[in-house]
Amino acid sequence: MTVLRRALTVPAVVLLEIFLLITAPLLLLVAAIASAGTGSTRALRSTALVLAYAAIELSTLNRLRHGVDDPNELLRVVLIRAYSTIRRVLDVRVTLEAGSATREQLSTCKGLVVLARHCGPGDSLFIAWLLVVQYRLRLHVVLKAVLRLEPTLDLAGDRLPLCFIGPNRRRARGCIQTLAASMSTGDALLLFPEGGNFSQPRWKHAVAALSARSAHDRARRARGRTYTLPPHLGGVLAALTGAPTADVLLLAHTGFARDGRDRPWSQLPVHRPLVIRTALAPAATVPREAAALSTWLDTAWSEVDTWVQRHVEHAAAQHPTDVRPRW
Repeated sequence: MTVLRRALTVPAVVLLEIFLLITAPLLLLVAAIASAGTGSTRALRSTALVLAYAAIELSTLNRLRHGVDDPNELLRVVLIRAYSTIRRVLDVRVTLEAGSATREQLSTCKGLVVLARHCGPGDSLFIAWLLVVQYRLRLHVVLKAVLRLEPTLDLAGDRLPLCFIGPNRRRARGCIQTLAASMSTGDALLLFPEGGNFSQPRWKHAVAALSARSAHDRARRARGRTYTLPPHLGGVLAALTGAPTADVLLLAHTGFARDGRDRPWSQLPVHRPLVIRTALAPAATVPREAAALSTWLDTAWSEVDTWVQRHVEHAAAQHPTDVRPRW
């Protein structure tokens, strides 16, 4: 299955991206004319991002094809290039809030499970950049199986500690537990306990699902958290079971939407910071038993939701007439 998938996806993507780069001058000219005609920079910025992505991916695939001595260094270089490109094209940046966990604190952790908020397309790239480049951690990542259709991620999975999970929950938990067990000092396992990007339909469905399972207390608390989805216990429990001495890093961020919630794929953020807050929870303070961990995780996610709400309200007070374009 792997050989067949790669035989189809790799040549198709490589040929498409070579075509895009060959025709880049024409594509940029057309995009510039379209932007001038509409009074919006979205067409030009979107085209520039697609071309930059193609260039980065082709370069990365070429390095993977010839063998990589240090895959973690390759990941660091790719994230630096991607972040630098997005900063130039969109003028967005990551800002780490004062009082967040420091590099020195995390460098001594005997494995680190990172529980991050997931809100809006692209936030995972900025989170990975923060962990790898700023915090200098070796990243272990849990990804959805469908992302194997992306050739760079698919091939990188042979060299980096990536776990691609599908609908089989038992297999997914086993994969996460094994990945967590392989961690040592300087390693971090990135999880998104919400299971997907925040959206209003997903939020309503998640709250209704809790009520349907008679988890009325959790449903009530989730109903009061309007910036985050209810966190799933399974993956977190599997990670902490596999790494019983690992500390936990809670990671909250503001997202790029003005209301702190979801942003459509079609709307690019421009001239906006992504404010991130990290908080370190030592292993001894995090329960490893399911019921106690569920309560701990629910409380932690309430704190994440409150932090996002506070930032949104502060930004609204500072810029009550903020009408900056979102593309």
